Amino acid sequence: MPDCYIMTSENPRPQSYIAEAADQRQALAAYQRTDPTAYLLDCDEYWKAEVARTLAKFPLTRVTERFYTHMLGVLPPIYSRFNPGWFVGEAVVERVYTQFIEHNGRFYAGYANLGPGGRRWQIADIEALEATGTATEVDWFPSET
Repeated sequence: MPDCYIMTSENPRPQSYIAEAADQRQALAAYQRTDPTAYLLDCDEYWKAEVARTLAKFPLTRVTERFYTHMLGVLPPIYSRFNPGWFVGEAVVERVYTQFIEHNGRFYAGYANLGPGGRRWQIADIEALEATGTATEVDWFPSET
């Protein structure tokens, strides 16, 4: 059995980590004495879901110049010759970073996955966002992030 976390229905965050398959059933049984809703969740499955939840919290969004400029000075930026803009130099979770792009005098940001095969924002995404006519500008991260 792969490495697992003990999870509960009350808390979306792992309660404990168990590496050895022989220990998982014992650890779960012990935890269930205090919380019968506890269950085991494969670590890889947890992190895939956590990355998906995080990416959904801050999709590509038009941001103010003040927000863009402020974030440029928070941590050293990461630049990639294959992606427009820059990334904040610290991950939000796993390989998810905040990506900022300046395009046609406007500023954009959103969470991007720098992991293998992950989603990064491109100029075509900005143009598609603007084409909808529904883009609004935010001055800080959404409250749910």
